[in-house]
Amino acid sequence: MEYDNSHSQLVGWAKIVLPLSALVLLSTLFLFSNRIDPSAAIPYAQVDVEKLARESALTRPEFSSVTQDGGTLTVTAEQARPEPENGAGASAQQLIAKLTAKDGLVTDLSAKQGRFNTAAGEITLQGSVAMQTSQGYHMTSDLIEMQTDRSKIVSPGPIQGDAPFGSLEAGSMTMTAPKPGGDDDLVFNKGVKLIYQPKQ
Repeated sequence: MEYDNSHSQLVGWAKIVLPLSALVLLSTLFLFSNRIDPSAAIPYAQVDVEKLARESALTRPEFSSVTQDGGTLTVTAEQARPEPENGAGASAQQLIAKLTAKDGLVTDLSAKQGRFNTAAGEITLQGSVAMQTSQGYHMTSDLIEMQTDRSKIVSPGPIQGDAPFGSLEAGSMTMTAPKPGGDDDLVFNKGVKLIYQPKQ
């Protein structure tokens, strides 16, 4: 019973001492804390609204269309910025494009940068443009131009890569919609160099 009495007394004292200790600590915090200076409020960020409007950007924009020959075109980018000085155009970064012909033939493209001009019906891909077709072409170019209303892809400058029959270099390339029952009409021009590699 002595144990019970001493334990009860300890609990009773704890109920008094602990709350008082907490009050003392809180009072000390308030007494020694820095006083708030209303004049030292956090300054607002200086924002140039006009600059912000000029540099407005779209994140993950996507463009899609159906071409006159029955194909579908989709183009996405990591970011796009409007170009008011160039009309309805917009510059873009990290573009991915897919052109699917009516008969199911697919052409995939990717580029570091590019430009949308939907008013003129054009999309330009620039900077290490990679093109891959479902027929087995793997080509690269510095510049690829696409039409938004028809299945047409043009490399006005040099293009190189691998074809189903070997490696290929050319000064330019044009690919248009496939003829009924046939492959894409893929034409290489301007000093075409082909290293034929027969299938084994």
